[in-house]
Amino acid sequence: MYVRSAATPPDASLAPPTSQSRYIIFRHPGYDDARNVLLKLFAPDALLSSSSSPSSGFGLHAGYALTACGIVAGNRWDGWLSEHRHHNRDGDELTRITFGDVDRDKMLDKHSYYFHLPCNDDGDDDALSPPYPIVPTFREWPFPHDHLPPSWSQTTPFEPPEQPQTYSVSGLTTVLRQRDVTCRITGHREVLQIAHVCPQAEEDWYLRNGMPRYNAGNTESVDNPANALLLRADMHIAFDKPSFVLVPKPVNVELQQFVLHLFEPSREFESLYHNRAMQSLEVNVEFLFARFAWTIFPLLASFLKCKVQRRLRLSTTINEANSAEMTPIFASAEQCENFITKTPKSRNSSPKKRGRTEDSIADGNIGSLREEEYQQPRKRHRHSGPAHGLVNIKTASVEAPSLNESSPATPGATSLQQEWLQQERLRSDTDLRWEKEVAWAAEVYKGGITLGEANARRWLEFNGGELEDCRLLKVIEDGSIE
Repeated sequence: MYVRSAATPPDASLAPPTSQSRYIIFRHPGYDDARNVLLKLFAPDALLSSSSSPSSGFGLHAGYALTACGIVAGNRWDGWLSEHRHHNRDGDELTRITFGDVDRDKMLDKHSYYFHLPCNDDGDDDALSPPYPIVPTFREWPFPHDHLPPSWSQTTPFEPPEQPQTYSVSGLTTVLRQRDVTCRITGHREVLQIAHVCPQAEEDWYLRNGMPRYNAGNTESVDNPANALLLRADMHIAFDKPSFVLVPKPVNVELQQFVLHLFEPSREFESLYHNRAMQSLEVNVEFLFARFAWTIFPLLASFLKCKVQRRLRLSTTINEANSAEMTPIFASAEQCENFITKTPKSRNSSPKKRGRTEDSIADGNIGSLREEEYQQPRKRHRHSGPAHGLVNIKTASVEAPSLNESSPATPGATSLQQEWLQQERLRSDTDLRWEKEVAWAAEVYKGGITLGEANARRWLEFNGGELEDCRLLKVIEDGSIE
């Protein structure tokens, strides 16, 4: 009488079986077919029959594919898809799929397409014309302010609150709990977490591209209600993997609505959530577009690792003479691969913060879990005896001071800081005691001065050490241990 029957697993029978045949590849017409695959996208957008089950296990919304290709081509919304490599081939204009209102809502059902750009960009009509350039990574991608693709710009814009403010992480939790209430995908109220739309790990890109202009309030932080939403914990994990993206798709001819689009095969997710309309979203559409780009760019890895030269556009390469963006460059095979191998793979954590635990909201209450700031593990020096402390002194690695330096090497210090510090020392140290200390320490380092008992404390303090143990100080002064 107390035992309920086991929970019924989700019905995944409605979703077609996963297979490699449910992918579509998109090619760059400026390279030969053996090495021109730009993107390989999972295609779960099968047409629905009257029985509400997929009539086919294969298909992809054209607007989704066009936007993905346009992003990696440097925000080009004037391109089109074709089954032919050369866009001057007879009949090609009849089969083109463009960003136009009619074409972008078509269903792609072929296994291979070419993404073309207008003449003089493709490099496929004239053997002397270079192929159109590709942006290799998300961090090199410039955000297209006021120039989103048509389907994204036609969505309802986000309206910030009337009295915006700057939020701490815990404050953001409170705001989202009041605003969203439930998971924005499933509608569940428990086991919720904050999910950042533009990832915290990309804060440098976020600031460099002026994304704070879309924040709610006068703040530059990624921890902003316009860039965050509540998700159930498992959906948050899948969002960051990423297993899905949030994109606009047509409800009818005139209306676009954000839905969950499955990014990788999952029979349960496909059956439960693929193309499912979102709960009401109060997230800025620009951040959702940035998230879509962030999700797409890792798929360029195969294109960059083909061991051939590629033509790339780098937004972080600036001409020092006029501060203008440099023209596209031809990158060697090794340079192309370096964009992948040397890019930090920190999906769920930022360079400043590792091992994050997002604020949780469990059992309907605001959780107390706080995001922990990333810190290098601190070593606790336990002075069990005098000998332990002296070992630390003797093994300390200190570079030889120089009279030409204004202070010992300081990690991260700029030349301006050093110049200011030198001026302050000259102003306050009229007896030039600091220069004498530097000269004395240099002689000690070179071996010109023997470090005797009387100078041990002086040497330790010069190198920034502190004597926390009185017994250690007594041992140094008595010289009872070598």
